[in-house]
Amino acid sequence: MVKRNLAGLRQLLIEVTDRCNLECKYCGYGEFYSNYDRRETCDQAFENVKLLVDYLTKLWCSDYNVSHKNEITIGFYGGEPLLNMKLVKETIAYIESLNLPSLIFNYNTTTNAMLLDRYMDYLVEKNFSILISLDGNEVQSAYRVDKHGNSSFSRVVK
Repeated sequence: MVKRNLAGLRQLLIEVTDRCNLECKYCGYGEFYSNYDRRETCDQAFENVKLLVDYLTKLWCSDYNVSHKNEITIGFYGGEPLLNMKLVKETIAYIESLNLPSLIFNYNTTTNAMLLDRYMDYLVEKNFSILISLDGNEVQSAYRVDKHGNSSFSRVVK
């Protein structure tokens, strides 16, 4: 039953890093929460992602997969996932190298958009769906600050 469920998995979310370039006060890992999971500023290793992709690929291409639609979304999450674009690119290049014509891969990411301008061309090329976190207008973004306590609003809007 577990193999059948994994073979039918249509969305895989990979935490590529627990680092963040902001220090939002309301973050689940921030100062407003006393019992939060401490971030270790670690990046996920490609070897771990590769093991997972290899395992799931075998199931996706097996008789356990009874889905009529073999469309799989790979999500990249963090911290701030754009801080580890190396892993995002390695993962996508690896998936594409597997040559799996029976599977369709889509990609998405959730980002604070602080580094979006650096990687927009690649994200567009790979047809990413992008979820940007933003708290409203500049006044409403008072708790969404960088490591120096400065508002991130104007950089994101730019």
